[in-house]
Amino acid sequence: MKNDRRRILLVLIGLITLSLSLIVYLTLFVVFKADDIKYHSANRRSGIKESQILRGTIYDRNGEILAYSDGEPGNFRRHYNYPRIYSHIIGYSNPSLGKAGLESSYNSYLLSQDGNKTWKSLKELMNEDNKVGNNIVLTLDTTLQNRTRELLEETELKGAAVVLNPKTGEIYSMVSLPDYDSSTITEDWSDISASKDGILVNRAISGLYPPGSTFKTVTSVAILEDKNLDLSYVDEGTQKIGARVFKNANPDEINGKIGIREAFAESLNTYFVSKGVEVGQEKLGNVADRFMFNKKVSFDLPLKTSKFDHSKKLDNIQIAASSIGQGQVLATPLEMAMVAGAIANEGQMMAPYIVREVETNNGVTVKEHKPEVLSEVTNQEVAAEVKELMKRVITHGIGSNAYISGMKVAGKTGSAENASGKNHAWFIGFAPADDPKFAVAVVLEEADQPGGKIAAPIARDLIISANKHINIPSTN
Repeated sequence: MKNDRRRILLVLIGLITLSLSLIVYLTLFVVFKADDIKYHSANRRSGIKESQILRGTIYDRNGEILAYSDGEPGNFRRHYNYPRIYSHIIGYSNPSLGKAGLESSYNSYLLSQDGNKTWKSLKELMNEDNKVGNNIVLTLDTTLQNRTRELLEETELKGAAVVLNPKTGEIYSMVSLPDYDSSTITEDWSDISASKDGILVNRAISGLYPPGSTFKTVTSVAILEDKNLDLSYVDEGTQKIGARVFKNANPDEINGKIGIREAFAESLNTYFVSKGVEVGQEKLGNVADRFMFNKKVSFDLPLKTSKFDHSKKLDNIQIAASSIGQGQVLATPLEMAMVAGAIANEGQMMAPYIVREVETNNGVTVKEHKPEVLSEVTNQEVAAEVKELMKRVITHGIGSNAYISGMKVAGKTGSAENASGKNHAWFIGFAPADDPKFAVAVVLEEADQPGGKIAAPIARDLIISANKHINIPSTN
């Protein structure tokens, strides 16, 4: 009898354990794993479910419709009013090719499937799932976006450009070339896939380039923060660091005794490799980190991390090369626009964003981006000094092609060496210099021309266009 009771007890314990295990597993599945399975590419039910939801509309900052859906449940069609200029930002939502851009990163919002996972699951069980997606409002200005693409296209080069508000972090335009047509992505897919031009790559946020002399903006902060450093220098056209001889763009031009103002305006490599070594790896690396190199930046789209690898011991040649934006340094165009923006904003780098808000179909705000300080890159005094250096680049230096009559502009040119042997052309800057509203970065791949010659005029025209089309109240 005792043995029978013991066996019955063991069976009951086993059944209770199995039941509890099943409850725990189902709870964990619903709360933590459901979305992973739900949105897995192999899950056909996800696609079927999506086809029953009217995908949300995407607007620019002025309320202009950029992407929308129409049709009947099970047969909705996605339309793009500006399928090329927004291709790398909005991307595409395609039944056979999947999703890219904001169509991917904001997919749950556009389908109104955002929010608490447990609550969503309960809603679905009760068949109360919303059949109309949320709408997205961007910070981008379509007129400026179109003008940005026109200016880049005229160069017939690959590249990217970004215009943002240095005081808020909102992005007004962001273009990468070459691009594609979101509305004909299915028909064009074979050609896009076969191309070696990286058509699908958003160079503004995924292109990592040596920033060249634009990085001297960061190096200047490190130099000026070191109050024990002698800012004077005797330029002889070349500077030997270890076994390597660094040259200026024109090594035959001897400038003699100079300071940081002249060196920055004329972008003298000799000065910055010398002072960079004096500043040292630790200080230069610390300042770069404050400018968000080596740090993941949260953004509405996948953003590559800009790099200055100072985690290992660098020799003086590597430190010198990095001081002028070569060596261990790689940056995205967005990062360099943020660098310019941080100087413009008195040393505060604002978090960048491209989605202003997400609203329900009834106009209720679901998600809203507000300006947020991302990093205190330096103090106001040093930021003001670097701002003056950047203004001098335009008025007395090699950035004169960014000059705008009636508006003070601050900037920095760059020509970055790369493996192809043809230099990338750069320009970063902001304006109006005394009350900055727009920060800009332009890079042109393998331009084989100085940044001051080919990138600076584009930045100038972008600032003019932005000032004309985007109304930002003065804070002075």
